[in-house]
Amino acid sequence: MDAAPSRIPAEFVRYAAALRPAEVGRGYVDGFLSAEDAVRLAFLRRCDLRERAGDFELLAGLDPAAPELGPLCHRLSRGQADAGRVWVHLALSWAHSRPGEWSESLLTALDEETGGGAPRMSCEGDGPGPRRIASGRNEFLVARAASGEGMNWCSSSALMGTDRPEEVDAAFDRGEELVGVAVIGLALNHPDAAAILPRVARALESADPALRGQSRVALAHVARLHGTVDRRCLELLRSHPRGNEADDDLWGYVPRRRLPWWLWRHHIRERLAWQLRDRWRG
Repeated sequence: MDAAPSRIPAEFVRYAAALRPAEVGRGYVDGFLSAEDAVRLAFLRRCDLRERAGDFELLAGLDPAAPELGPLCHRLSRGQADAGRVWVHLALSWAHSRPGEWSESLLTALDEETGGGAPRMSCEGDGPGPRRIASGRNEFLVARAASGEGMNWCSSSALMGTDRPEEVDAAFDRGEELVGVAVIGLALNHPDAAAILPRVARALESADPALRGQSRVALAHVARLHGTVDRRCLELLRSHPRGNEADDDLWGYVPRRRLPWWLWRHHIRERLAWQLRDRWRG
């Protein structure tokens, strides 16, 4: 690519694709990643995969200033012709999220790298850019989640760090035994409650008692960390036994004007019971 790319932050990339080692290496070699972000992404993928981390272990173990980083990234990406394709997708996605900050020359270079001769890859409207972004998301995030490539689904420790909702959706679809652990991990790690709550709801409506219990723990974390809940989760929680973790943290951290009457009734009764007990003891 002739135009020098703008850097893409690791905090954007981590949610947009489940990267492979060669792709992290290519991102650094081509200038899409700073040294710090290349090491950061390798560390996050090592956490995703644990004992299956492979070359991510080598990358994550380096200091960003280490002279070995460049040669290692070159070695990982050498001969991997497809490793650059994910960066075309990520560059377009990043440009779409921050209109006006990427140069026309860079977008033209990205057009050429995707094959040339295509209509101008604007990042606005429903043109080739947004369609290619959707296609890339399906290839580099959704399909890899569906195949199980994104996470180590045999490791509870890895799943407690889950931060991509698509991984949880795919795990539900596959019937993963540890999907409840991943729902809790998502509640602890994802910054947006709106992305977490639909997956919590899917666990709340499960017939599996263990998954239902994990769903209440996840909802309690959302209440505590984000101070919010949605109507769907409240409707589903009503069928669960009262006095659970979610009941308590919803009452403690979500504005009470947003809570339903049945939760008010439960906590008022509980408070009256405690007051009567205290008086009897006194």
